[in-house]
Amino acid sequence: MTISKKPDTMTLIIGIVLVILLVFSLVLYILEPYKQMQRKFLFFSEETGSLSGEIRSVPFSKNRERNITAYIKELMLGPAGLRLQGIFPRGTRMNQIKLVEDVLYIDFSREMVFNLDNHPFTPVEIKNMVVDNLSVNFPGLEKVVITVNGLEPDFEIKE
Repeated sequence: MTISKKPDTMTLIIGIVLVILLVFSLVLYILEPYKQMQRKFLFFSEETGSLSGEIRSVPFSKNRERNITAYIKELMLGPAGLRLQGIFPRGTRMNQIKLVEDVLYIDFSREMVFNLDNHPFTPVEIKNMVVDNLSVNFPGLEKVVITVNGLEPDFEIKE
């Protein structure tokens, strides 16, 4: 009596299906961090004298703080449109961001308030535009606290 070592057709089909499912789930797992979401970016329009929007894709995560961080980083790059004005003065960096329940804390570098030469906006206007952008894209934020190098400046003082 000889024992056949050939797998039957049904076992072969099940094996192929399992391999395909494994490869498919592996691809989805790898691509998970690269999900994108459409967000609206508001910049000042020189033509209309008001805020104007651009739609861009930004990385999406299940973590709300990461989504806000990705959004702020994209906002800091400035507008794609030539007739729109960037919000932040040159050299401004985001030092830190922290979301505690529905209160967002953002710390920017000192350039936000001290590098205003040839920049059309005051620190108050910059703060207001950042808050406007966040309100449109992340409803439910109770408060946005903006600090500069860890200190909460008196934004009402115009330099």
